[in-house]
Amino acid sequence: MIDSGKRRNGHAGKSRIWAGLAAAFVVSSLIGTGSYYGFRYYSETINDGFLKGTVVDGEDVRGMTVDEAAALIRDKYDHARIVITEDGQTDLEGNPAYYGYKIDEEKLTNDLRSAFDTMKSDRIAVLKSIFDRYEMKIEARPEPDEAAFKETVQVRNLAVERRASKDAELVYDPDKDECVILDEVEGNEITDEQLQEFVRNCIEETLSGENGLDRSFEFPKELCEMPSVYRDDEALVARKEAINQFAGAGLTYEFGDEKKEYDLMKIAELFLDIEGGKAEISDDKIASFVSDLDDEYSTRYTERTFESTLAGEITIPAGSNDYGYTILEEEEAAQIREDLESREHVVREPVYLETNSWGNPYYLRRNGTDDLAGTYIEVDLTAQHVWFYKDGELYCDAPCVSGDVTDGHGTKTGCFPLAYKESPSVLTGGQGDGAYETEVTYWMPFYEGQGLHDASWRYSFGGSIYRGNGSHGCVNLPSYAAAEIYNAVETGTAIIIFYE
Repeated sequence: MIDSGKRRNGHAGKSRIWAGLAAAFVVSSLIGTGSYYGFRYYSETINDGFLKGTVVDGEDVRGMTVDEAAALIRDKYDHARIVITEDGQTDLEGNPAYYGYKIDEEKLTNDLRSAFDTMKSDRIAVLKSIFDRYEMKIEARPEPDEAAFKETVQVRNLAVERRASKDAELVYDPDKDECVILDEVEGNEITDEQLQEFVRNCIEETLSGENGLDRSFEFPKELCEMPSVYRDDEALVARKEAINQFAGAGLTYEFGDEKKEYDLMKIAELFLDIEGGKAEISDDKIASFVSDLDDEYSTRYTERTFESTLAGEITIPAGSNDYGYTILEEEEAAQIREDLESREHVVREPVYLETNSWGNPYYLRRNGTDDLAGTYIEVDLTAQHVWFYKDGELYCDAPCVSGDVTDGHGTKTGCFPLAYKESPSVLTGGQGDGAYETEVTYWMPFYEGQGLHDASWRYSFGGSIYRGNGSHGCVNLPSYAAAEIYNAVETGTAIIIFYE
């Protein structure tokens, strides 16, 4: 027989179970209903703003609209500041946009809109936001426009003037009359590529935001090319001591008004062998120098070009150019050695071949490589005319009669120095029936018995007289012209004779 008390306890237990289940159902229904209406309320009532916990590029944009969030990011980078300084001066300064780093505003707005729509349709995101468990990060930093960046970040745009590094070097000090060391210069030159790499790193570090968006960076000296030789360089000091063994020596060449100066430093370079802190005169270097000097300044027996009065440029072959300067190379080399050993400043002309075996000069004067210096006599055999130029100005001119070309007595062509002057003079020549003896007042010889002189026996000059009634080779002049030339011309003056 079943105990009635036990039956009552069984029924009571079942009732409590069902009551618990009913209560749980009611609670979960309330939670679900609450969540549903809570999500609707939370999402609908603040539908225009981002959820709490939304961060865009490090900025909290909770409650902001898409446009407000975009404006916040733009303003953030508009007010950012990156400064490049150097030696207390500002080289470059500006916000990221100044350097070509810009925000793509259309992309920023689209990204924010997409994120906004996603979070507002995500119930879980809304619930997490309600309970401070929501987090969403959106990157929106500026990106570089390479062309704009490279246009702005160039060495030429830096405020601080660029200067090149220079090694310490030896120079001649005229006050001390010796060689001294000029200090090195630590410059600040840098390539565009190096500058751009440095500035790019500065911008990237700034945009990371770790130390704020207002940053200043000092231009790094280590990027610049520094000197390779400093004033205490052992080899430099030893070379200075060696060169100064010839302190006081100097050489100045005079070429008319033109001068060439060789101070102690140039002397060391051109004439000395330096090794182990000692300097010695090098005969090989002297010989090489003199050879170059001869090539530049010796003018006799070299091809001569000449601007004639009527015929334009005339060329006198080297073999016919008997006028000019010849440097005697061996004698000049010996003189240089003597000058250096004296340790004194020497001013002189090179050692020239001055006269021929009769003592007649080979030249008059020069100005640099111009060995006429504006003074010469021009004889145009085609035009049968003579011009005398003195110091660059026409002094006088006249018609002439030259050597008779029909009987082999043509006047010698070329460039010759006036050997001497004689007044009066008796001209002799020829043999047998062809012998002659003629007295002239003004005699100016230039080549083997040929010369310029007056011809008082002639009544006309110029034209074609020289063909059949010419001289024995001399250049005949009217008496007035011969007198003018004779009285003004100097021995050694160039006489240039040519056919057009």
